[in-house]
Amino acid sequence: MGSVKTEPHLSYSLLMTTPIPFPLEEAYMEIKRQTTFPKSFQERFHRLLDDEYPQFLNSISKPPTHFVRVNTLKIDLKTGTERLKHLGIDTSPLPWFTSGFQISGAHDQLPFTREYSLGWYYIQEGGSMLPPVILNPQPSHIVLDLCAAPGSKTTQLAQIMENKGAIVANDRSFRRLTSFGHNIQVCGVINTITLCQDGRHLSTRLPLSFDRILVDAPCTASGHLRSKAPQLEFPDQQRILGIQTVQKGLLTSAFRLLKPGGILVYSTCSLHPEENETVVNHLLNNSSEAGIERPQNTQFTSHPGITQWNDAQYHEDMTKCLRVYPHDNDTDGFFIALIRKNS
Repeated sequence: MGSVKTEPHLSYSLLMTTPIPFPLEEAYMEIKRQTTFPKSFQERFHRLLDDEYPQFLNSISKPPTHFVRVNTLKIDLKTGTERLKHLGIDTSPLPWFTSGFQISGAHDQLPFTREYSLGWYYIQEGGSMLPPVILNPQPSHIVLDLCAAPGSKTTQLAQIMENKGAIVANDRSFRRLTSFGHNIQVCGVINTITLCQDGRHLSTRLPLSFDRILVDAPCTASGHLRSKAPQLEFPDQQRILGIQTVQKGLLTSAFRLLKPGGILVYSTCSLHPEENETVVNHLLNNSSEAGIERPQNTQFTSHPGITQWNDAQYHEDMTKCLRVYPHDNDTDGFFIALIRKNS
């Protein structure tokens, strides 16, 4: 067996690996078939996608794809993938993240294995792995994860940084930080400190500046049409605008904490322009130091950001943002903007 990184000071309850029957996918798809998207919702996505709308509809009607991240803070990649095969789980590597895999076979048994309870693997949606990859923090960096809980992207950032440098992980919800603390402990993350603050006010309370900042903002989660359609609510315009106000505050606060020359990634798992281009455009209109850059060497399919929605006109650089739709890479949908603070 290959190299396994252990931490004797941590104790874990090892779960039994006896297969547990989970015929949930059939039940899920039956519920999904009965899910009706509001007419306004359908019209919105038809406007966004035009000729690609049928592909989009076909994609979200399929069963959700499953993904896992091999946690190289605990186990080397070769051993991790071999162990998945031993567990009866088939893997297909993701082009955009070396340790990420699309999985099939006995994937539903993974959470009940010893390997999972030891933190060798983290179940994380494939699209969710994109923002940390685009941020690309280095081992020497000081990084802020402004909306960190439950810890999927924080643990991935720590993995990319090889547990070096420093991550300040903030979330306003103490309840969510409880599960966050469990996740970073199980994953063996040791370069992270935790704050429980409203991110909109953090720039006035934290006497630090950061090389890299991730703002994975709370949103309406419309990008989860494929994986969570039966649980999704379809918000009206008033609720979308309410969330937009929070998102603008988070992005503005985070940008103040960014070092000159530093990079910030703003992301949501929503596909509504009001939560994405509108929010980034608000920052550009209120800060001459903010500039959008097009992510380089991306190994996934995406669409450019839009420059107009309803009566709103956006900055022409908004086309450098990335819109990732479910039919692009067989993942959930995401919006990603790479923003640099110009000195």
